[in-house]
Parts: sequence; C-alpha cells; structure tokens
Amino acid sequence: MKKSAVFLTNVLGLHIALVASANATTTLIDDVTVFDSTGKAPYVSDVIIENGRFVSIGKDLSKPDGALVVDGKELSMVAGLTDVHVHWTASRAEVATALLEHGVTTVTDFHSSPDSYASKRKWHESLISPHVAYAARIAPPGGHGADWADERMTRLVASPEEAQKVMEYLDTYQPDVVKVFADGWRYGNPKEDTDISLHALKEITKQAKMRGWPVLTHTVSVDGGKRAALGGVSAIVHAIQDEPTSDELPGLLVDNNVFYAPTLAVYELRPDKLSGYSKIQIAVGKNRQKFSEHNLQAFMEAGVKLALGTDSGIGRTPFGESSVHEMELMVDFGVSAADALIAGTKGSADALGLASDRGTIEEGKRADFVLVKGSPWQNISDYRNINAVFIDGEQVVENGNLMGAQGPDTPPASPAKRLIDDFEREDGKTQYGTLRKSDIDYSFPRSHVLMTTKPGAKVNDHDLSVAIELENKPKPKAGVIFPLSDGSFYPVDAAEFNGIAFEINAKPGVYIVALDSYGGKGTVTIDVIDGWQNVVLPFDSFTGEEPLDINRLLSLSISVAGKGEEAYWMELDNVIFNK
Repeated sequence: MKKSAVFLTNVLGLHIALVASANATTTLIDDVTVFDSTGKAPYVSDVIIENGRFVSIGKDLSKPDGALVVDGKELSMVAGLTDVHVHWTASRAEVATALLEHGVTTVTDFHSSPDSYASKRKWHESLISPHVAYAARIAPPGGHGADWADERMTRLVASPEEAQKVMEYLDTYQPDVVKVFADGWRYGNPKEDTDISLHALKEITKQAKMRGWPVLTHTVSVDGGKRAALGGVSAIVHAIQDEPTSDELPGLLVDNNVFYAPTLAVYELRPDKLSGYSKIQIAVGKNRQKFSEHNLQAFMEAGVKLALGTDSGIGRTPFGESSVHEMELMVDFGVSAADALIAGTKGSADALGLASDRGTIEEGKRADFVLVKGSPWQNISDYRNINAVFIDGEQVVENGNLMGAQGPDTPPASPAKRLIDDFEREDGKTQYGTLRKSDIDYSFPRSHVLMTTKPGAKVNDHDLSVAIELENKPKPKAGVIFPLSDGSFYPVDAAEFNGIAFEINAKPGVYIVALDSYGGKGTVTIDVIDGWQNVVLPFDSFTGEEPLDINRLLSLSISVAGKGEEAYWMELDNVIFNK
C-alpha cells in the first residue's frame, strides 16, 4: 500500500484533516453483513466504493472495471468510530497508529493551542492518520482547563463581550470545534474551580454556531448540565456524576438537542489506577460511577442522544483501546450493544456536525469503515476483532495492524536562525514569526505576567518589558517563552551555534533560563544585578533530567522563581543563538 496523504476539505464549515490515497482505487466488498448505524437491522449486501465514498450498496452488484474485490463473507461492515474527547499527549504518530488500529477514524484534539493548528495539519500530511478536528479551548477565569499553560492555549471568557473578542481571535486559526471548560466541580475535592456564567456560555455558542463550530463542554454536575443545555451547547463530553439527575435535566437535554458522551473509560477504577488511590478516593470514585450509571440510564430512557468520548491521553487512559472499551462500559451500564455502536459512529459524527458526511454506511457518505469478525451490534466486544480499517475508501489497517510505515515520531528540524527576538516587528511577533507566551506556574492561584514592547535607550530601538507578580503558593514562577516555531511544534536545529545570549535589565535576583526540546529540557540559573548586562550561556551549561537535544529545540524561556506576593520586572533585548 502507498502511504496516505492528507488534504484539507471544508465539510459544513469545518476544516478537517482527511486521509486520501495518492492513487484512489475502486473497491467492491462482496457479500458483507452491513450494520449501517441508521437504525436498520443488519443486512447482507455488496458495497462499491469510489473516490473515497460509498457509491452503491445492494445485492448482486456488478464489479466495476479494475475494481479491487474484497470477499466480505464471514465479515461485518460497521462505520469507523468517532471519539469526541481525545487529548494528543503523546507522539502524534504513536497516537494516530493506536487510534486506527482500534477502528477510530475521526477524533478531536483537545490539547493544542490555536497557533499550532496549521503546523499540525501540515504534519499530518506525512502520517497515516484518522481525521482530526482541532478544538479551541475556552474557560472562565479560575476555571478548570485554565490551570496550565497560558491564554495562548486556553482563552479566558467571563462575559459576552469577551466571548465575541475571543471568537474574533480564533477566526485567524479556524478551529473545527470549541471546547468550553464550563463546570468547576472537581469530583468532590473541596477545592473547586470556577463555573462559567450562563450569559457568557450563550454568547460563546451563539458566536460559534455563526461560524459553524460545534461547542462541546466539560460538564460533570447536574447544575452544570442544566447550564450547558440552556446555553445551547452541542454536546456534553463528560459524565454528570455529582448526584442523581434532577427530574428537569433529561428533558432539557432532549429539548435543546444536546448530545451526551459520558467518558466512562477515564473514570473507570482500573487496577493500575487503584494502586495510587487511598481508600477514601476509591470509595468516592465508586460513588461517582454509581451516579454516572444512574444518570446515563435516565438520559437514555428520556431519549438523550449519545456520543462516544474517552478523555484518552489523560489519567493513563490509552488511545484507541479506550474508545472500544467505552462502548463496552456503556453496555455494562445498560446501553444495548447496537445503541452503543450507533453512539460511537452516527452519534459522535452528528455531535461534531459531520453526520451528513460520515458516521453511517450510506450511499454518498465518506467511506470510513471497519471490517470485523463477529456481530458487534449483539456483542459489542466483537468490535475488537478487526480485520481491516478503511479511511476515505483506502485500507490502512490489516488484521489489527497498521499497513505501511508510519511517519516519524517528531517533525523534521529546520536550521535555527541567529536572531530569536529583538522586539522590532510591528506585528508583535518574534523574529521567528511566533507569538510570545507567558511561562506561568501550574494550578491556582496562578502568578501573573504582563508583557509589552517599549522604546529602548537607542533611537528606533525597542525592548520587551515584563512585569511579574508571583502568587502566594509553594514555588511560584513566571516569565516569558519564545517559541521557535508556531505552537513550538516544528523543532529547529541549532548545532551550528554554541549557545544563547541576550541583554537583560531586571530587578536583581536569581532568574531561570530554560531550553525545551523534543526528548529533553535544560535549565540554568543566572544572577541578575542592577543595570543592563549581556548574558552568554553555552549549551553545555543547561542541565536537566533528560538531556537537551540542540538538534530539536522547541522554545526558550526566561523566568523568575521567588516567594509569594513578590513583584519582579525585567527588560529584554537582542535574544539570539550565539556563536
């Protein structure tokens, strides 16, 4: 098989990475049992696929000239799974392979900053990959999801006016969906985060729907479910598990056409998780799962439409395997095997606004499908018996294993340029064309960083002025990050240089300079005194637990770690790779 290429298409306003063969073939699958996810009973049929679409489904179809014929006897055809809740926290090649080998053909990406979308879409051209829908992350100030990285990763919204501005910002990057961290309940932990307000959520969904972007929410409580329904979201992509559902909530979800993907897999008390839990944590977790089961049954009985999500990539929830196991857990909680399969195919595609394009086996639909041995609509675990997986009509998996060589684990490096940032660009970007980011400590309360360029001491010269306020918490830290590519995704090779250098004028103290790379990170501390000084740091002065790879550098940061409620300032200029 020739390696697949990825192109971008526009489906109902969504820009999705789609896999297509370099030489598209016509395929006839003969005498296969079809479960089409439309609600029909399974039936035996021939299926013809051309140009990545199902073109004919029926008995005794004539073989098209030159068609590849697949014997479908003793096999079942089902639509590929769509997982609406995935965090790409590992190598993208590794994740893509695991998903495809488990029959997952469309997924979201909840773990990427908007400035990285274009780079990652480009990178997937070199991978054998499922379709990827990139999610813009939004949270209220102090809300779950805003406790790591900075606003380049998760935009903060507390009002309708801020919602409008954030959507205008996102127009530049064109996400495929929007994820709102709407619910601050933290699973019984006394330290809760902030809920988003209903009026802010309504404006987010209004603005998103104008752009054709479905809105998915992190919602885990009954009150949060009501807010999500009244806010007009497309789907709730976590289990509601703080208490038994109110009598009102199921009807609200139905009336507002909200899909429900309970992500049971991430909450499962697996043996590999229990070893690190206390008896109290285990008891609390079991109680939450009881509420999850009760509420799933109540929603199902009320007619709430189900989708499949896993939160894979978080909490040791494996990619691909969890998507199949999610359906098994649905069945354990009272959903029929057929309905679980429909949730994972048609339901999830519909939740992402893609139901007219995929999710069912119908003429005209995208030919993303799986051939399995068995009848997963009767025994859901039969979905594990994968014979073949097809994306856009091209086979990518055979007998559970990826066909052909997967692309590299990391993107190729480009040669590093000497000048990283001199703060002279009118668009406010670094000389690498990237957006500067705040380096902020993890978890609430979070330290604060304010950056602005200002005139320097020389004519037509500018410096970066950084104001820092450290929060009252253990080991507060804050500073500035200089990405070496958009979203720090494509690395640079700095082998021709000896280190980095910059000019700094700052409040005296100990500052931390860090270089991030694929595979490792190195840091060095510097003592800053009064007045401007030139700092030169050889690469071999950077140390860390994993060796720094100067051939695959991702970013440079300059930060300060001090005591809570301390204020710092620094001015920076002429940040370079040094020879």
